[in-house]
Amino acid sequence: MKNIKRKDIILGILFVFIICLLIFKFINDEKKRNSVSVWNSETASFQKYKSYEDYQLVNENKTKKELEEYNNATKGTIVEQVLNAETLSYESDTELFQLEDGKVRIEIPAHMSKYGEPIFLWSASLEKNINAFTTGDFNKDGLEDVAHIIGYTGGGSGYPYYLDIFINNKGKLKYLTQEYLGDRIVLKGLKYDSGIFIFDMITQGEGDEFMGYCCANVKKTIKFKLENNKLIEIENK
Repeated sequence: MKNIKRKDIILGILFVFIICLLIFKFINDEKKRNSVSVWNSETASFQKYKSYEDYQLVNENKTKKELEEYNNATKGTIVEQVLNAETLSYESDTELFQLEDGKVRIEIPAHMSKYGEPIFLWSASLEKNINAFTTGDFNKDGLEDVAHIIGYTGGGSGYPYYLDIFINNKGKLKYLTQEYLGDRIVLKGLKYDSGIFIFDMITQGEGDEFMGYCCANVKKTIKFKLENNKLIEIENK
């Protein structure tokens, strides 16, 4: 009788142990299913987050910090004017559109759409990041001018960045020219030194180093000079 009871107790303990293992495995599998991996260009590798919500929180905090740094760096300076300046259209090399607080969104209005609702065409946003602008006397007239990076989207996966030049015209910034920088790149720094615009970034690799357009992984520097009111690339390495 004692042997039977002892056997039942052992079986019971084993049963509970197995149930606990199964529960632990289920919880662990759920965590893995809910976790997300996001490409980190700084380390050129995927970074894991426990959940998409965790990733969103980290990303929101990073964006908030960058915006605070940008606002502090530009407050009371001529760079603030760029937020409501004109910039080049996404679809034309000559047409200009007015930014409002650094953004412009172009769409077909609902009353002109055959679907009875607005149709998105494209949008542009100034990169509010301290690595996305620089100032200097670009045209040697004694006034401070501004170079600022802007990103565009036409609704697809691509997000091309351009360098915009704004010239100080008696205290008011006026769009001058623009040059392409790259698609889905990471902005690392923009400066102006002795007539040269120097832009540091992380971009997609080539050949065996290419990880996809989503995954910038190679550091690169591009240099431009302003010549005849156009940006001319003089170095790309």
